[in-house]
Amino acid sequence: MDRYFSFLDNQINDLLRVDIGFSTCPAADIYPLQPEVLQGYQKRHELIQKFQDITSDLFLASLAQEADPAIAGLIINELPQSFGWNWHKELHERAREMGISLQPAFFRTDEVVPGKISEIQSPGSLWCQCEQLYSFYEHFSQDFKGKPVFPGSMAGQFARDLKKHLDDQPLVHHLLDNASVQSGMRFFLQRTRDHGVRYFGYDKDVSAYDCNFIRAHAFHGLMSDNYFKTRFDAWQNKRLHYDLPPSIVFDEKIPLIFPFWEKTRDMYPDEIREIFPYTTLVDPENIVLEDGERMDIHEFLQLPRKRRDYFLKYAGCDLDANWGSKGVYSMQAMTGNTAGRIKSLLTEGYKHNRYWILQKSYSVKEDIAYLDRSSGLQETTATAKYSGFYGPCGLMGILVMHRPFYKVHGAGDTIVSIC
Repeated sequence: MDRYFSFLDNQINDLLRVDIGFSTCPAADIYPLQPEVLQGYQKRHELIQKFQDITSDLFLASLAQEADPAIAGLIINELPQSFGWNWHKELHERAREMGISLQPAFFRTDEVVPGKISEIQSPGSLWCQCEQLYSFYEHFSQDFKGKPVFPGSMAGQFARDLKKHLDDQPLVHHLLDNASVQSGMRFFLQRTRDHGVRYFGYDKDVSAYDCNFIRAHAFHGLMSDNYFKTRFDAWQNKRLHYDLPPSIVFDEKIPLIFPFWEKTRDMYPDEIREIFPYTTLVDPENIVLEDGERMDIHEFLQLPRKRRDYFLKYAGCDLDANWGSKGVYSMQAMTGNTAGRIKSLLTEGYKHNRYWILQKSYSVKEDIAYLDRSSGLQETTATAKYSGFYGPCGLMGILVMHRPFYKVHGAGDTIVSIC
């Protein structure tokens, strides 16, 4: 076991000169993926882009008073006035005028079962884990039965897609302030340098004003970039590209309600609706469940647990709540004291444009074998989560996580594998 974890630890420690190592548990083999499931991931890229385009158009129509202003109001929610309604109206109008796409370039999906996307994060975390695991399974290929579906490392694919996207040599500034796993993103950054991507702050002949691609992990991070005005002007004139665009619509969960919400449902075709779990706005006076039944928050909390098979998620722009697994609760697991506190939180929050959503719960438990530092090869049954990693050219990789808990994220007891 020591040789496996020494390899994983040294990958990141030696490259970054840190003492962090590999923080999760590698699965005992590459995750087996059926061809039809892989095809589903590949096809969903186009549907996700279509969802993003429809949502962006709908948002602009609402900002311009050509559609219900409540649509834009839900998205603007808690933003300061300086980056609120007028900012976004001018931004989206300028993008349409110049023919500039507002789609995120690179993003990660979270799927509770393959084909049901619970979240889309741009760019999201865990790119480093795909890179580390690819190297791990390749280095010890004689010890594992499975073979990766994807022919190259995540860093290599990222570099290839970015060069094609820019049609130029990538000169990147990666704003890491809001990255949830700083060391992981710096590891991935360094690995992409091996494939010809150059960075401000890492390559001596790249200045801040040379950069043609800006990466950030939050809308607020872009707004506080000390080169923002110069870069935004360059973006408006097509001299620079953003990974996450400077629009809050792609950095919140609230748009996940739109394919289902009665005010916007007709704008989305069924093929888009089908890739998401049913998601609804928490209006404390009027919650609409998947079967169409309406009730207030008190009545919802009184339902039998079986009928409360939803996750509650903060859906606004407060970065402290809209981050990682923060602001996410299982309504089935909620008991009396917690329910009372949540009820107050939702009721008071709604009055101040602080919005939450309910999302239909799906769960897959699987038997999984994994490697443990201290006890060697182990087996367990755990909840799964599947993440597709996408670039401008399509699907780049799939990470599978298992955890013995209903919230699956990158914790110390999380089991990780690639496809």
